[in-house]
Amino acid sequence: MGFPTHRPRRLRESEALRRMVRETELSAGHLIYPLFVTQEKKGKSEIASMPGQYRLSIPELLKETTEAARLGIPAVILFGIPKTKDDYGSAACDPRGVVPQAIRAIKEKTPDLLVITDVCIDEYTSHGHCGVVKEGKILNDETVEILSKMALAHAEAGADMIAPSDMMDGRVRILRKTLDENGQTRDPDPLLRRQICLLLLRPFSGCRPIGPPVRKIDKAIRWMRPIGARRSGRWRSISKKEPIS
Repeated sequence: MGFPTHRPRRLRESEALRRMVRETELSAGHLIYPLFVTQEKKGKSEIASMPGQYRLSIPELLKETTEAARLGIPAVILFGIPKTKDDYGSAACDPRGVVPQAIRAIKEKTPDLLVITDVCIDEYTSHGHCGVVKEGKILNDETVEILSKMALAHAEAGADMIAPSDMMDGRVRILRKTLDENGQTRDPDPLLRRQICLLLLRPFSGCRPIGPPVRKIDKAIRWMRPIGARRSGRWRSISKKEPIS
């Protein structure tokens, strides 16, 4: 049954009516603030690819998180930038590393602020890729083992949620299993994140200080392609079934 019985414009007659029936609302309470933390003792340095965003020492980080809490932003997500890197991203698993230190500092200063952490080793590897590289290939299962240790270090430091962005197969199940086996059962299932091969991701690469040349491995081998909607949906369906409740 359509017009004239149904007249959708009736619900748009006034601002009060439109506000009452709207389905989507955006406020500070819906936001997650991304922050990039370093092991420097003090100060900050601007990220050239993202004007107005900075690599922050922990004292500077605490200024940002305190202000975020004051503004009603419920959560931050931390990206760690370590001092030392190697082929395996070993610093990512250090319980005294840059992100665990930052988590503890935030929780001491603003305990009610939710802390989410990025779980990916690209910032920690000397080659800049999100996995263990051997003979020009990224090794999936070996990488997932490192990611699980990284996630555990974050959870034990007090992270409220971990957010893997590595795009390795099977990592959600393994991360959940590792957390549960080590008594971190309160943490929600790993926040599922998909990386689409888009130019929007490139500025994030700029948060990495200039270092050794990155070995030429096409990151498209792990990113989802925007032109592959069915494959993307299938991957998401598989990943949703991974967490162990």
